Amino acid sequence: MSGEFLKNFITIESELTRYIIGVGVVILIVIALKYISRTLQWLTEKFLNKKQLIGRGWVSLIIKHKVLDHLFFAIGLCVLVGVNEVFLSSAYPKFTTFILRILNIIIVAKFTLLVTACLSVLGDKYSRSVKIPVKGIVQAIQVICWLVSVILMVSIIVNKEPVYLLGGLTALSAILLLIFKDSILGLVSGFQLSLNDLVRVGDWIVIPGQGADGEVVDILLSTVRVKNWDNTIVNVPAYDLVSHSFTNWRGMSESGARRIKRAINIDIHSIRFLTPEEIEKLKSVSLLKDYLAKKEKELADYNKKVEHRENIYNTRRLTNIGTFRAYCQEYLRHNKKITQDFTCMVRQLEPTSEGLPLEIYAFSSDTNWVAYEGIQADIFDHLLSIISVFDLKVYERYTL
Repeated sequence: MSGEFLKNFITIESELTRYIIGVGVVILIVIALKYISRTLQWLTEKFLNKKQLIGRGWVSLIIKHKVLDHLFFAIGLCVLVGVNEVFLSSAYPKFTTFILRILNIIIVAKFTLLVTACLSVLGDKYSRSVKIPVKGIVQAIQVICWLVSVILMVSIIVNKEPVYLLGGLTALSAILLLIFKDSILGLVSGFQLSLNDLVRVGDWIVIPGQGADGEVVDILLSTVRVKNWDNTIVNVPAYDLVSHSFTNWRGMSESGARRIKRAINIDIHSIRFLTPEEIEKLKSVSLLKDYLAKKEKELADYNKKVEHRENIYNTRRLTNIGTFRAYCQEYLRHNKKITQDFTCMVRQLEPTSEGLPLEIYAFSSDTNWVAYEGIQADIFDHLLSIISVFDLKVYERYTL
């Protein structure tokens, strides 16, 4: 059928009629090539899906970025340009040249789309496996590809060698720098972030003033994308991370321990010395048995050297706050969910108008947020429940 059409087409006597038909055929072929390339992409995807290859690394990414669609269409256009003399006669050279230039521009654009799609595949594949900001670099190369593509398109339109256009770019360099200022700053900042290992995809970062408190999901050409814990997305300029301070919780995740730093405010009016009867009662608490025995011996040895020790105010005695602090320390030391490889202590902070803060400073052995909050809550549930055994009270502000 196609052979018969070509035979009839060539034998048409009217040059204008043949030329118009030829132009129409070229346009129809371009449109058909677009649909053919999409159909081939769909058939390939269906075949790979049948073979259960979709979702396996490279294959899934190639399908996602429509690499095959761009490839099939670009090859078809190249073939069409190669056989253009069959449809376009030389009777109308200017219009023929115009049609061919349009086709060449489409080919350049399609090959650029093909190259940028392949780069996107590489960016998605290696964005989490390497430390450098792959997506930022990929986007920078894509911008360069499009700049080269635009130069080639303009050279095709004006029928000049690309080297002539490069000379004119020097005059536009200031304008280009102004247009791509953010991209250039972002790219440089991205390299600084990677070279100094300041932030990676998957890090939990907090940026004051930017509303960012969550996981880094992307490091792009000029921005760092953060997914907050409430599932909102914040795009932070990469330059801000280099020029301003931010908190990166990666060290906590890599260490395998997460800090607990919280205080119980003790009512100062409830702090007092322990009576001998209360000391005997507290000896039944297993965590305090060794502490009380050691402390009683230490105080007894000290008080033997004190003059007028019959006056109890001249001697050293156990206090309920000190004994409770020792109990808290022993409780943390025996808690399997508290790692002993890091600082673990119970300390008094400076008294305030809201009582005496008794701070728990320790590290949980599980960095998962939910588990960490559970460990922290269990500790304070226990300490707040047992504090009455030491006749201590948690500070409460009373209002009229």
